[in-house]
Amino acid sequence: MSAASHKALSAHFTEEQLAQAVPVLQQFWQQGQHQSFFSFDQSRICFSSFHHPTPRAEIVLSPGRIEAGQKYQEFCFDLYQSGFTVHLIDHRGQGLSDRINGDRHLGDVADFQHYVQDFALWLQCHIVPQQQAPLLGLAHSMGSAILCRYLQQHAQHNFKGAIYCSPMFGIQSKPLPQAVATTLVRLLSKLHSLSNRQHSYFPGQRPYQRRPFSGNHLTHSEGRYQQFQQLYQQQPELQLGGVSARWLQQALLAIDELQGAAVLALPQLIIQATEDPVVDNHMQLRYQQKHQQQKQPCELIKIEGALHEIIFESDPLRNQLFTALNRFLLQLGL
Repeated sequence: MSAASHKALSAHFTEEQLAQAVPVLQQFWQQGQHQSFFSFDQSRICFSSFHHPTPRAEIVLSPGRIEAGQKYQEFCFDLYQSGFTVHLIDHRGQGLSDRINGDRHLGDVADFQHYVQDFALWLQCHIVPQQQAPLLGLAHSMGSAILCRYLQQHAQHNFKGAIYCSPMFGIQSKPLPQAVATTLVRLLSKLHSLSNRQHSYFPGQRPYQRRPFSGNHLTHSEGRYQQFQQLYQQQPELQLGGVSARWLQQALLAIDELQGAAVLALPQLIIQATEDPVVDNHMQLRYQQKHQQQKQPCELIKIEGALHEIIFESDPLRNQLFTALNRFLLQLGL
């Protein structure tokens, strides 16, 4: 079957239909393969796979911070119905994977590289050996930094392309200037380490608490917002709150390494939310321009008016995401 004859990737439910679609999505999720493995330090990492009988490609999905795989039920359903096998991982410290310390709500990591090592081991042992179709990386926010660092460190990777949605290639520091915020994070991380408080929340961060849709900075879709809020209420073990100074320090170090690394040769697509208050859009542009200057394929598409979680946005904005994805898939021959 040629790429042109493939079924276009599209949404299968509108926001209004989501509430009635919950049983269908839950049944779909239950029919997936849900497994785990022990990583390099014996941390248990959970992952899920949805194997299409005749896949046009295999999507390797790397979620963002706080997120559990279950949050992506609708998106996985959309991908599967469009002919894709889907694999997604719960990064260490979130979802159903082992938490880093005794406070299950604290977003923490000893070294950002640990995320990358987990990701590499997952691919090496559980995805590539059973691969039946081309691999395509698709990531959101923090997951984009993990995917990108993996690609930068593994020249012999199996990926045909990479898609980054609202990638964490920089972190918003407003109202503080970036240099001031970075210095503050480093100082607090050092102080917490010296006082044996590595497992403390960064100032202004706190344990998980359910927040109303009004005033949220993630999505304009109340239906999709309430759906994942309800998921976290029904499964409290998925809840995750704010971050430690150590997590922020590790994230900033990883971003520096990501931006300073050699350019990648595979096709890449950056999907940018123009109203994103979480990540630094300027750093996404910087990453793209560096690749363009060295004649490597890296496209940046802006979705005007979108907030951080483009995959969970309102229908008109989410449909723009699907249009961008379909165009990229066509370019890849998928």
